[in-house]
Amino acid sequence: MKTALLGYGVVGSGTHALLDLRPEHGITAERVLVRRDIASVRAIATRDFSEILSDPSIETVVEVMGGEEPAFSYVKAALLAKKNVVTANKLMLSLHYAELISLARENGVHLAFSAAVGGGIPWLMNLLRVARVDTVESLGGIMNGTTNFILTAMQQGGADFAETLAEAQRLGYAEADPTADIDGLDVRAKLALSSDAAFSRMADASAIPTLGIRHITAADVALFKQLGLTCRLIGKAERTEAGVAAYVEPMLFSANAPEAGVNGTGNIISYRCAGLGAQSFFGLGAGQKPTASAVVQDLIDISRGATAFDLARCEGAFTPDASLAAHAYYLRANSLLPAAQIETALGETPAGPACITKPMPVSTMHAFVRERLAAGENVFAAGLTE
Repeated sequence: MKTALLGYGVVGSGTHALLDLRPEHGITAERVLVRRDIASVRAIATRDFSEILSDPSIETVVEVMGGEEPAFSYVKAALLAKKNVVTANKLMLSLHYAELISLARENGVHLAFSAAVGGGIPWLMNLLRVARVDTVESLGGIMNGTTNFILTAMQQGGADFAETLAEAQRLGYAEADPTADIDGLDVRAKLALSSDAAFSRMADASAIPTLGIRHITAADVALFKQLGLTCRLIGKAERTEAGVAAYVEPMLFSANAPEAGVNGTGNIISYRCAGLGAQSFFGLGAGQKPTASAVVQDLIDISRGATAFDLARCEGAFTPDASLAAHAYYLRANSLLPAAQIETALGETPAGPACITKPMPVSTMHAFVRERLAAGENVFAAGLTE
């Protein structure tokens, strides 16, 4: 099967190398769409996507560019041209899932995206498989390796956030602009896409309230350790009688919780089903080799005529409602909540007084934090698990 790579960064080059390493599958990269001259692929490189689109020998397009555009336009055009598509682009998919699934079905081609959530972890394919025979009641977990590295390092070494972020950037775990990671936007896109797969309806990603870890301090982490708790950035969606609640926020776990034991750049993502119960998937959620491995797995499946993603369907849309979920919070802010909403005062930290709140709707706490941040306060909140 002849393929074309759209992009030749970390994942694109890793995919190319893995295909060359495993020639027994008969899958080759015939063209590469690039924006700059790259000596190693100069012979097959092009800067004109139309050359790939019009080439009848290319059966499958591998989109590893990232971002919404031009990736969405290229993927849409490829599907309309009856070419299979493999993509690792969680942002683009989370915004256009319904349309792209529909186009793939209408044109009799495959759309596969194992690498979009969890890197090399076989998360989405198993989520789709279980959703066809069971009711997914909840899903979520640690979905971002960069923030997990930062939180682990702060807990183990006692350094402050800025120092730890700089180390993550030096090691290549964080981008020069880390906004998508540390503000939870990467997790939000992955959570929306996972919800699309689990509930067979498209989630409005913009409606998922999201708190990141930008404002966590070493004093917060030290206080968590005194309480026997570990902080992790979590994306979660859960089905309720009134709808689906979804949110992204730091959460605190006891020492015996699986999430507390996931260190460094590891991910752990779980679902709970009405019949099957709970299952978890742990491993490297990012990086060249894990992500390239997932891309190539999808290509092999397509070359054999079927993928787990052929099960994907989208029967409408829904707007997640975080007011349907409630729990207590650790809150550190100069403007504390009314006394009636505070369960336990934890005293002063260098960044302000801290407390444990009584249970409240997730939407209420997120609105409070956003309001105080907009007012210029240094605020940090983390949900408490039961």
